[in-house]
Amino acid sequence: MRLQPRQELLSVWKAISRWCGPVRSFNWADRGGRNSISDAELLLCLLLPPQRLPAIRFDRPDTTEPDVVSALYAFGGPVDIPQRVVELIGSYLTTYTDPLTQLPVFAGGNYLTTAPGDDREPTPEQLRLEVVDAFATSVVLCTAVIQFLRNYRAQVQRRAYLDEIARVEADAQRRLTAAMVGLQRSFTISVFDSDSSQGRVLRETSFPGSGFSGDLVGRIRRSLRPVMAGLRELGTCDDQVDDLLDDRGDKLFECGWSWGVVQGAAEVKTSVGTFNQPGPAEPAPYLYFTVVAIDGIRDLFSQETRLAGLLTDEQQSLARVLQLQWDLAQRYWSAVATLGDQRWPVEELPWRTTDEEESDYYSVLVLSLVRHALADRGAPDSDLARITSVLSDLADRGRIRRRPLADDPALLMHQPGRWVTLVGAEQVGTESPPIGWRLGELSSLLLGRVLALAAQVNDPQEEARLVGLADDIWRHLHRRRLGDDTPGAGLWDDPSSVYPTLPRRDKPSWYHTTRVVQCMSTAAEYLQRDSPPGTLLSGYAADLLGEAERVFDKEQLRNSSGGGPALRDSLTKQGIGIRRARRLMATRPGSAAAILHNVLRELDKLAAAREAAGD
Repeated sequence: MRLQPRQELLSVWKAISRWCGPVRSFNWADRGGRNSISDAELLLCLLLPPQRLPAIRFDRPDTTEPDVVSALYAFGGPVDIPQRVVELIGSYLTTYTDPLTQLPVFAGGNYLTTAPGDDREPTPEQLRLEVVDAFATSVVLCTAVIQFLRNYRAQVQRRAYLDEIARVEADAQRRLTAAMVGLQRSFTISVFDSDSSQGRVLRETSFPGSGFSGDLVGRIRRSLRPVMAGLRELGTCDDQVDDLLDDRGDKLFECGWSWGVVQGAAEVKTSVGTFNQPGPAEPAPYLYFTVVAIDGIRDLFSQETRLAGLLTDEQQSLARVLQLQWDLAQRYWSAVATLGDQRWPVEELPWRTTDEEESDYYSVLVLSLVRHALADRGAPDSDLARITSVLSDLADRGRIRRRPLADDPALLMHQPGRWVTLVGAEQVGTESPPIGWRLGELSSLLLGRVLALAAQVNDPQEEARLVGLADDIWRHLHRRRLGDDTPGAGLWDDPSSVYPTLPRRDKPSWYHTTRVVQCMSTAAEYLQRDSPPGTLLSGYAADLLGEAERVFDKEQLRNSSGGGPALRDSLTKQGIGIRRARRLMATRPGSAAAILHNVLRELDKLAAAREAAGD
């Protein structure tokens, strides 16, 4: 693989050390300033990689590698680095806590923008709007923080440091609880008539070229029956949802996460406080925020989180609700995207949402949900190969592997990105303009999905195809790194280095840098796994093992009562080689075959020597 995670991650840490400087005068801001999301993303650049690649951990000063200390030189020596990181975490948690209510703040800040061509600025009230991206990012951050603090605490003896760690962990737990509540109150179900505009788009997406018919509506409803049954368990049914669940009805629906706490969201009481603030977000799912929420929530019930016991009893109760919401949303979108007997809807590019917006960006988002669903049900490699083909097409359509045309509209997905209106935000405050969210990380989004799929397939040829695609995307992303002549050298993102017609950027974006770092972390996990053995190679190695064992047994039988020390040493070594090859057969048949070749060669030398001696 062209991407070498360890070297690249340490290079990013060096760049962060240059840009941000010492902790006492730490520069949090990127090209857009500061907000609760970008600051969390910066911390994730430091905390996430060691979780995926333990070789670069810095929470145990006595085992911190020299190249890690060199990369984080602005933080001091091996003992200083974890202390400084604790300080940064504490500063972040204090900064984004309301001093009056003592509740954590999840404001979108400068990530919220007005529409392209609109010269107005978002109002102060709008900049304080809390968004799902902030909730989900905080879930990932706080679980990483708690795990880091507990690992580091075991290395600390000074009471002052232990007290600080305890305080920071308590604040992180409070923020995690609040973020989980925010996600829970942002989940929504949108029910509509099958002959409405949303119903028409859903029908045409599921069955392209087909007109309206009750049979098609029935097929869609039958495919979504498990999701509809789960809605009852969710316990949020109203009259609209009751109509949907009527077996005689013809209603259709969507479920997932809106951009923030939805209008009419139920009150939730926790030890942190009572969350009953009215939500401004429209009660309709947004594909981007649904994927962001699903990716963040997955960390709550991952094996690492469960085994480490990171969640309190209260958080485990919230996690059970979120897991049900997570499961319903993932089942819904994967079912809709893979409907039909022949070609899946997700294979028809680009994906179109029910509000009649279409983009290749949405196709990548849907593919990530389909991939999760296929992995959960153990889908065959033939289904995964279909996902690979769509990812390859998207890389070409996004001009990642192909040169752009003159005035190519595909470049707009890279910069400035696709702008999504946040319906309901215009009602906050007085004379508030419509505001939205920019989706601009197509390349890193694609790379992350390709690497995750490569770790999922069992066919070596399909895996090699995905690794080749990942290399192409990484080559593209590497060129977009800020150059050495810029203040943010080594960070991301400057699309003009690949597409000269786009405006040049010389300052980093934590939004883009974090997503590339997440790809590096995914690559590290992929490289540490055992590759699936090929059928032909496994068969070949098994044949070699059988022959080696037969020849070895004959040599032992022939020389069991004779032979000198050299012969006995040789047989002992070959026996060790055969036993090791047998252990490697299941996961590394190629390595087993290489060992067996040497074993057979040495055994043949013994036979040849005996024949020469006339034995």
